[in-house]
Amino acid sequence: MKRPTMLLVKALLEQLSLDLDLSVERDIQRIVCRYKHEGLSFLTLTLPKLCDALERGIESGTFTCPSEFAKHGSLPRFLGGFFKRVFDKDGRLQKEICPYTILGIRQVCTFFKKVELDCTGSREAAAAQHFLDVEGELRRVTPQIERKDLVLEQVSRVLWAQVFPELDYTRLVCRHGPGFTADAFRSNERFEIRKWNERSEYSFPSDLHCFSNYGQAADYAQGGANCERGPEFLPLRSEEGVRVAFVPKTQKAPRVIAIEPSHVMYMQQSVKDYMYKTLEEHSLTRNSIRFTDQSVNQKRAYTSSKDRRAATLDLKDASDRVHLHLVQRIFKTSGLLHYLEDARSLHATLPDDRNVVLTKYASQGSALCFPVEACVFYTLVLAAMHMVDSVRPSSQSIKKYSRSIDIYGDDIIVPTDYAETVVRYLESYALKVNVNKSFWNSLFRESCGADYYNGVSVRPVYARRVPPDSARNWLPEDIMSWNAKADEFYLRGQWHIAQKIRNLVRSVVRHTIPRSRIPGPGLYHLSLMFTTNLHWNAELQCFKQKRLQYYPLKRKDSIDGNERACLLKWGTTQHMRDRKGFQTSDMEYSRYSPFGRNSIGGLREDAMARQGTVPNNHECEREGLDRSDNKILLEGLLELPEVLQWGRINSYLEAGLLGDSRDDSRGGSLSGEWTPDPFALIIKPEEMDFQSSVKRGSFKSKCRWVSLHS
Repeated sequence: MKRPTMLLVKALLEQLSLDLDLSVERDIQRIVCRYKHEGLSFLTLTLPKLCDALERGIESGTFTCPSEFAKHGSLPRFLGGFFKRVFDKDGRLQKEICPYTILGIRQVCTFFKKVELDCTGSREAAAAQHFLDVEGELRRVTPQIERKDLVLEQVSRVLWAQVFPELDYTRLVCRHGPGFTADAFRSNERFEIRKWNERSEYSFPSDLHCFSNYGQAADYAQGGANCERGPEFLPLRSEEGVRVAFVPKTQKAPRVIAIEPSHVMYMQQSVKDYMYKTLEEHSLTRNSIRFTDQSVNQKRAYTSSKDRRAATLDLKDASDRVHLHLVQRIFKTSGLLHYLEDARSLHATLPDDRNVVLTKYASQGSALCFPVEACVFYTLVLAAMHMVDSVRPSSQSIKKYSRSIDIYGDDIIVPTDYAETVVRYLESYALKVNVNKSFWNSLFRESCGADYYNGVSVRPVYARRVPPDSARNWLPEDIMSWNAKADEFYLRGQWHIAQKIRNLVRSVVRHTIPRSRIPGPGLYHLSLMFTTNLHWNAELQCFKQKRLQYYPLKRKDSIDGNERACLLKWGTTQHMRDRKGFQTSDMEYSRYSPFGRNSIGGLREDAMARQGTVPNNHECEREGLDRSDNKILLEGLLELPEVLQWGRINSYLEAGLLGDSRDDSRGGSLSGEWTPDPFALIIKPEEMDFQSSVKRGSFKSKCRWVSLHS
């Protein structure tokens, strides 16, 4: 196999020649020559600069050619035929522009921009130094962050006091995330909570989150001989920090993330779930802040590229520049601040073992980074808009402005009339707007992975992996990635480049890859016209197709025999939180706990004596329940595993069996029959594997028959 990288680049230019009726022979010669002398860096570092210059030229109205490219007048010689359709010879933007020409330039220049390759050591060292420089800058601007700002104070008080009132700690259900952790525990190992921060005990009581039931917590508190080993409580000076690491982003600079300790991430996931649910449902935020639906921002970018009514803003180093004092200032009137502080890591360790105390709230890698930064940006944008219009902040004004704001992480959309003021106001709080990715003067808009020019999508296809030169070096992830890219080009109608990629994949796989109109598992080529190699399955009464499938490998990760870890995995994270038959909709899996709020060292004597079977009188009065009813209710549940008892109680309470048939407002008899959903009891085997876990980035292949259901 000869240089598949250049074969694909040539095919891409040939495809654009067919689409746009342009001559690309000289462009192919130039790109082959520069690739021969400069290597892959020409495709990953140099060409993207030409795309950035194109976007800034469209936004400002004047093109400035990068110094890395020879010029003919004000335009580059490379892709000169494309640029002449966008700019005049003197570099000024033409009045009528073909959006597909812009797409062609961006496709060639950014095709290999986002390949998942490690950066050089010098670039990683520069990224680490930049991390420290941002920390130093945040410390220097602390007085500016704490300056008097009445509008911001009023917006924060009106907004977050209503969205996040006093929070009941039992609404938080801790769970583990899917990513890596600083202590390098595998997926199953994390369920044995080995450490816990002392300062987090009030907001996240360990007896509620570190043990599968209160019986285990009581045994551990009493120090019984047969009790499970509990977590080690870390004082403030002994807390573990985040581990700063680099992950591939572009060849220009890596993405700097902070990998949290497993027990800290365990807390953060609970607050993140609560914030996601609340922000997307509350009337003051649901029109603006979203975490699961990017289509709203994408549609807004589409319409704004035609009418210019909204500006798309992108922040640089958005996560690293959210000051801790700014978060404390914004959330100080809410009931969430203590939880945000207690679930935050205090310091970070760099790859060279340098340690730094964090001034930012959290870096990328924290589960709370995304929701907290969205809330901060939303508050600042609202304050800026209130100042422009000289409006006193109120619930009505916030609702009014929220309809014109859309925020998804650091992708911000605001009305064009407020854009410049919003940019200045954001930068006054140590945030930095990425001027190369923010647009409001032209017909170009970019937000949440959607790029539009005058209503036409100009989003290029990005290659995530460099095709190896030898067929023996192709990994399963290379095959799956390039097959997906071929399907993307196919759906765009660019069949020449799609077929070139498919031929390349076929030469590597050396198996028959069928075509199919019906999506499904396995390796196949998407086709809008026909499906090949079909066989009739008489038993299932449907067609089947033989496809090559890749399965992730598993590695040894056993917690079998560890009662506390197994029950935590089974009871709280996977099923108690998801199964409707055993869980209230707002995740209050222990709302009717017999202990109330208590710490691991201070379980009440009556609770320890009863081992968590029947609520005491005080708890019954607080929850408006009758003690006799709860006793009757529990008598039929004591044979269940203790981790399920309170979930089953919540099921009765959620079904209303203790409300509609009471003799009076507080007491009564239990009547009616409760039947759980039988499908809620089905457990997926892969979720209940206590002896192994999935190994990332490692696959095995099997050729199997796949049933096709139209």
